Amino acid sequence: MKVGCLKTALLAIACTLAIGAGAQTAGNNIELIVPFPPGGSVDPIARALQNGMKDSLGGEALVIMNMPGAGGTIGTARVARAAPDGRTIGITTVGPLTTQPHMAKLSYGVDDFTYVCRTHVTPQVLVVPESSPFKTLREFVDFAKANPDKVVMSSTGIGSLPHLAAVEFGQLAGFQWLHVPSKGDSDAARLALGGEITGWVAGVQTYVQLAPRLRALGILQSERNPALPDVATFKEQGYTLNSAGWGGLIVPKGTPAAIVDRLSNACAAATHTPEFEQILRNLRVPQGYLPAAGFAAFVNSEYARYGKLIQATGAASTNK
Repeated sequence: MKVGCLKTALLAIACTLAIGAGAQTAGNNIELIVPFPPGGSVDPIARALQNGMKDSLGGEALVIMNMPGAGGTIGTARVARAAPDGRTIGITTVGPLTTQPHMAKLSYGVDDFTYVCRTHVTPQVLVVPESSPFKTLREFVDFAKANPDKVVMSSTGIGSLPHLAAVEFGQLAGFQWLHVPSKGDSDAARLALGGEITGWVAGVQTYVQLAPRLRALGILQSERNPALPDVATFKEQGYTLNSAGWGGLIVPKGTPAAIVDRLSNACAAATHTPEFEQILRNLRVPQGYLPAAGFAAFVNSEYARYGKLIQATGAASTNK
């Protein structure tokens, strides 16, 4: 073989090896799909997991891919379509998994995933303006029962988690109320402070930002939140009602159990790091980790619960 030909052959082999090595390196990454825009409330959780899971996964990197749209269902659907090999995982929330499937015809269902771990919960509180005469849930309920057309509550829309929590509270306590959708918590605060609504169910992180102007009548949990020790639970006040936002890691259905266990163990480690626990403290939310089996049972329970509530609101899809 001539020297020139030999050099050409060796160069081709070197290029082939380099390409193969690059493909192998890329293949060691795990794609973490976040079905919401960058900078949203799920992003800090995802980025903390990105850092915290790496060591437990033997140095494999989680590469975050934001895929927003349609309330989180576009990115969640992408996870359902991925190969069940553990190379694509998603972090999604209560809406795309347990409420929106009841309200619209989607390309996936709650059974199209294997559940890896619950990563966080965001408890909700029933809030009223500081100027409100109501100091307890009992006072609120007594007024609502006596004045069924005068209690006006807000939420981000029919079928949203705050709306469903208010629906469930009304059913449980036996009172009627009027619904005024808002463009978000800041809009709901404006409506409340302007006297246009009686109150609304808000996430704790929203409440703490507006606390000087708002009063929390109760937190929708069975136990008090250590970050808000002075806010009584609904259960303490006679109403057994839990309602919280939450999120967790999912993979496509059919992912081998060994891979799911490995990811869940890495998630357990990541959600108990100092970095992650500081995020929880900043958000005023409790530790919310659940392993794979616990998360799966929790999602199915929430799915059934919200299906009944959405049916009661008339928002259930007729095209499912």
